[in-house]
Amino acid sequence: MLTPRWQEKKLKYHAKQCAAYRSTARKVAIAAGRGSGKTEIARRRVVRFLPVRKPWTNPRYFYALPTRPQAKLVAWQDLKDLTPTDWLAKEPDETNLIIRTKFGSELHCVGMDRPQRVEGVQWDGGILDESSDEKPGIYARTFRGALTHRQGWFWMIGVPKRHGIGFKDFKNFFDAEDTESYNWPSEDILTPEEIEKAKNDLDERDYDELFRASFLSAGGSIFYAFDLVQNTRSAEYNPTRPLLVCFDFNVDPLTAVIAQEYGERDERELYIFDEIFIRNANTPLALDNLFKRYGNHQSGIWFYGDATGRARKTSASASDYLIIKKDTRFVGARVYFNKSNPMRSDRFAACNALFCNAHKVRRCFVHPRCKHLVQDLLERNYAEGTSEPEDYGDIGHISDAMGYLIHYRFPIRIHLGGSLAVGITGLK
Repeated sequence: MLTPRWQEKKLKYHAKQCAAYRSTARKVAIAAGRGSGKTEIARRRVVRFLPVRKPWTNPRYFYALPTRPQAKLVAWQDLKDLTPTDWLAKEPDETNLIIRTKFGSELHCVGMDRPQRVEGVQWDGGILDESSDEKPGIYARTFRGALTHRQGWFWMIGVPKRHGIGFKDFKNFFDAEDTESYNWPSEDILTPEEIEKAKNDLDERDYDELFRASFLSAGGSIFYAFDLVQNTRSAEYNPTRPLLVCFDFNVDPLTAVIAQEYGERDERELYIFDEIFIRNANTPLALDNLFKRYGNHQSGIWFYGDATGRARKTSASASDYLIIKKDTRFVGARVYFNKSNPMRSDRFAACNALFCNAHKVRRCFVHPRCKHLVQDLLERNYAEGTSEPEDYGDIGHISDAMGYLIHYRFPIRIHLGGSLAVGITGLK
């Protein structure tokens, strides 16, 4: 049962939706929170134009996403379901993803990984979805000219993700004087339970971006949620708990973090109490170093690392993970790795959420002795105005090792725009 206050927020939200849906502007931008209904209204908008009469016999509309597989997976079926069957001239074209109507109009579901799919013809209108993830310049180079002859309308919609490759273009379009812009947060429509879960899973900046639809600036410190005072703690090795060891399989330096977990389920905390940092090393040498420190550990050692360790050889006969698995010195050893590396933005987001989530709860702590890791956390930055790390010297390697561990053990369940659905493989 919705409370009166929540009903009032929903009414306010629906008023914004209706205003956007009824807009007569040629250029419209919608920056809205995750799960707030922007996609539903955009799809209904483009379908409703199919029976509208034009001076020409072949009105054309598009619904575009960053890639064709994405367009087919997340939009094609919904567009078909929204189109009344008595509007159809024939069955939808499943090969080319085109809906043709008895009115002469067409609706194309397209991926912008090949912009030529929409070039060379004039369009009456269309939607560009997930705009933060679209290639830079897609509106200026592809759509602006293709909408001129028919005075077509154009919507750019999405979550304002600061690390998306199209973020700057989306913000510039949103801020343009000739754009009619709308902005609403997810907090106005999602249930309190869903919002609470998001605040637990995300750090404050990611929550503001994804659920409050705030345009935040890219750049700056990568691990902005790490606080030197509040996230450093002198927790020591506990012989009764499993060791979590995660490698970055670089040769110079070869790095690893060593940690243990405390607590249950969503209340778990991670304590990183040691690190390995070796020049011109390989996996056997790193294992020798680990054995000297923790060879007597009897409560299990769980190994993690980046996906490239599966394939790149550090010896003539075995991959890095197979070397670890065959080392019989470690009692109760298990080896885990992703089939492919998670996106960097997803790893960084998982780390920041663990350092400090939107509720101001900190669940990851680093021992001051881990000087290389602490240096990385304090100094690793994005290149100015970009979402690319500006790594130099030794910066980046050991925080990557930490990131693989955190992303594996504490993944963010909320889709951030990158591919979080990575396969997990374990050698036990």
